[in-house]
Amino acid sequence: MTSPIPTPSPPSSVAPRVFVTMLALAGVLALTVAPRRIVAPARGAFMHLAHVWAGPVVEPMTFLQIEGTLNALLFVPLGAALALLLSRRWWILAPLIAFALSFGVETIQARIPGRVPDLGDVLWNTAGALAGAIVAGLVRLLRDGLTRARRVRRSR
Repeated sequence: MTSPIPTPSPPSSVAPRVFVTMLALAGVLALTVAPRRIVAPARGAFMHLAHVWAGPVVEPMTFLQIEGTLNALLFVPLGAALALLLSRRWWILAPLIAFALSFGVETIQARIPGRVPDLGDVLWNTAGALAGAIVAGLVRLLRDGLTRARRVRRSR
């Protein structure tokens, strides 16, 4: 009696989601815990691009509004990646994980010369992560709806 030849299993869809989550996390950590002298040029370049691409939107904003928007935008990819990494049932943990990360970052910033911790940043970061998680959830719903529609068409 011969043993069946094992068939290779399909590549896991978890690995790409873990990679994207780690990439988003690395970006957040690079911009939030690096010394100000390292982050300032990147921030300046982003602000320049914001004025070029979205000048009419950015011009009337106050400094605090721009800061809050930047903090929220920074966490949108992380919130989306976390939500897609988690199961559909547990997606709501994505903004909570981002909240914990943001709170930790602000605590660490208190020990980094030139960095200024701000609890307002935690709120903006969490709002961005929530927005990213919601977008990821909507994309999942749309994809599932399209998949169901294809199955129905095939079964006819």
